[in-house]
Amino acid sequence: MKKTMLLLLAAGLIAMTAVACAGTGVTADGAGAAYEPEIDIPVVETDDGYEEIADDGSDIIFDDDVNIVLPGEGEDFNIGDEIAHYFFVTGNVVSIEEFDGYTHVTIEDTNGNPAVLVLSEDTVFPFAEDFEIGDTVTGWYQTDMPMIMIWPPQYNIAVLAAGAPEDVVIRVDRFHSWDESMEGYMLSQDLMFAFNTDENTEIVLADGQDFSDGELNGRRIVVIYGMSTKSLPERATAQKLIVLFESIMPLA
Repeated sequence: MKKTMLLLLAAGLIAMTAVACAGTGVTADGAGAAYEPEIDIPVVETDDGYEEIADDGSDIIFDDDVNIVLPGEGEDFNIGDEIAHYFFVTGNVVSIEEFDGYTHVTIEDTNGNPAVLVLSEDTVFPFAEDFEIGDTVTGWYQTDMPMIMIWPPQYNIAVLAAGAPEDVVIRVDRFHSWDESMEGYMLSQDLMFAFNTDENTEIVLADGQDFSDGELNGRRIVVIYGMSTKSLPERATAQKLIVLFESIMPLA
């Protein structure tokens, strides 16, 4: 009996992981994907009170567990070799419960597989904050964070999309500038998507403050856009950018 339960648990976790890794973008109806190791970036404070990335001559941004070398001049990087900063999980809401200051949202995907999305006061809502049983929601989570071996799986959600317009697509990743071939674009960490901005792009911090003059290079960003190219990487002009907060420390 115990062996059977363990096998069922393992199969369920594999199924949920496969669903989470199914793509790299999310449409309003929840189709798509995105990952995140927590990375600390060297910053300096600007005259307007913002923090922006310090130019220390290094191509490396890192945290305690992960060293990621950003593509430098003359280096070869293959599309698909890099991992995104976030993965996502999507499904229909079947229950909403409050536990010790956290909201536990149980969802089921199209195959009936359940998952629990754990929302905190730090969770960012690009659209509606209110949703109900039966709604479709998509949540992005850090895949390098420890996960409890429990069924259904639980994900600590950094960004939750509910009530998104049908004509928009959402990407969540860490973005950085590229070489001259993609001048004006910011490329996702998984190298699969790039965005640029125009005079109509709204750029804000997670709390809604304007960030139009802030530094985007190396930041974790929620990108909301409409039409895009069929190229690889996919390219689009952002309608709105939400720059996520994070703990930033100077390089040692």
